[in-house]
Amino acid sequence: MQAKRFDQLEAELATHAELWPLERGAVISQVSHQHIYGLLTGVLRPLCHDTPFCGDDSRYPEVMADRLAEAVKTGLAPILVSSPAQLSRLPAHLPWSEATPARIFSSGAPLAAEHARDAETLLGAPVIELYGSTETGGIASRRQAERVDWQPLPGVELTLRSSELLLRSAHLEHPARWWHQADRVETTEHGFRLLGRADRLVKVAGKRVSLAAIERDLIRLPAIEEVRCVTLGRTDGRLGAVVVVPREALPRDHASRRQLVDQLRRHLADTQTPVAIPRYWRFVDALPTNPQGKLDRAIIARLFADLDNPRIPRWLGEQVDGPDERRLTLEVPERLAYLEGHFASFPVVPGVVMLQWAIELANEVFGSAGNFRGVERLKFQRVLRPSAHFTLHLKRHEDGLTFSIDSHEGRHCSGRVRFVVRGQDA
Repeated sequence: MQAKRFDQLEAELATHAELWPLERGAVISQVSHQHIYGLLTGVLRPLCHDTPFCGDDSRYPEVMADRLAEAVKTGLAPILVSSPAQLSRLPAHLPWSEATPARIFSSGAPLAAEHARDAETLLGAPVIELYGSTETGGIASRRQAERVDWQPLPGVELTLRSSELLLRSAHLEHPARWWHQADRVETTEHGFRLLGRADRLVKVAGKRVSLAAIERDLIRLPAIEEVRCVTLGRTDGRLGAVVVVPREALPRDHASRRQLVDQLRRHLADTQTPVAIPRYWRFVDALPTNPQGKLDRAIIARLFADLDNPRIPRWLGEQVDGPDERRLTLEVPERLAYLEGHFASFPVVPGVVMLQWAIELANEVFGSAGNFRGVERLKFQRVLRPSAHFTLHLKRHEDGLTFSIDSHEGRHCSGRVRFVVRGQDA
C-alpha cells in the first residue's frame, strides 16, 4: 500500500481549492474512499471546507440522480465525483434536468471523447478529468469540450526524456526529486497528450513483446474504438485482447466472430511476430472496469475464466441497474461442454443450462438467496447457439428472482426461480 503524508494530501487539497472552489457546494461521490482520488475529492475535500457530502450507494445512477436533485432543491451547487466507468453508462431516461450538478470530476483513466460529450449533454455540467496516480497525486487536468490536451496542475513541473514523462511537485513523497512516470507523452501548444504506457513489455515464448505496440496497431483499424492487450499467465504463454467495437459491429454468431478474429490477426501479421498476436479475444462495446475505472486483474480473470472452466458462459461485462437488478453481457463459448450431444450438426445450449446459469450468476452477484424451491413461468422461446452474444437480466425478490435471456434475435428464455427463505420452512 502506498504511504501518504499529510503534507502531500494538504498540498493537493490546496491545489483543488485554488482551481475549483466549493462555495455553496455539496459533494456527491460515486468513487470509493479506498481509492486515493475518491478519498481526496469525495471525503477530505468537503471535510476541509465544511461542505456536506455523501457516497456509498450513490454509485448507482438512480441514487446518484436522487442525491443531486436533493442538493439542488436545498439551494446547494452539487459537485459530482465520478469515473469513466460510471460516466460512460449514464442512463438517458433519468430526470437529469432536475439533478444538474455544478461540476463533474472524473479520474482513474482517460474518458473517451464521446462519453465526455454525452455526460456534459445529459447532466448539463462541465466534465473535468484529473490525471495522476496514487504515487504522484494529481498531475494534470482537462475539459475535453474545450481542448483534448492535458494542462499541468499549478505547482507541477514537467519535462520529457525520450517521450517519457518526468515530474516534480509537492504531491510527491520527495518533492525535489524528479519522478519517472511510465507514460509516453507528446507536448502540444497547450499542454501534452498521453500516448500510452511505456513499461508494458512482456516475454512471450522467449521474445520481448510490447503490449502497447499491439494496441496501437489494432487501434488503427477504423472499426476498433479501444483495445487492451493482456497477459493471462496460461501455460501456453499466449496473450489475450479485449477489443471495444461499436455495438452494431459486435460479432453475434460463430461466423461473424471468426471473421473478425481472422481480420485482426491478418492485420497484426504485417507488424508483429506470430507469438505476439493474441490468441484469445473478447469483444465488447464498452471496456469492463472496476468502480475506480480500471481494467484490473480480477476483471481480466473473469473475462477469460471460461478458458479453464468449460461449463460457464463467457462474461463480457455487467450493468448495475439498482441494488436488486443486474444486466450481464455474456457469450456462449465455442467449446462449451454442454454443447456436446445437442446436436452434432446444429449445436445449441440446453434449456436446463440456461436456467442453471441464471441461478449460479444470481448467487454470484447477489449472494446466496437460500435453498432452491422451484421454478415458475419458465418459457423457452429461441435456441441459444455457439458464439451467441446475449444479455442475462436478473432481478432479485424477497423469495427468489426473475430472469430473462435476450439477444439481437429476441428473447430466448425467461422465468421465476423461488428459494426457501432462511428461517422459513419449505
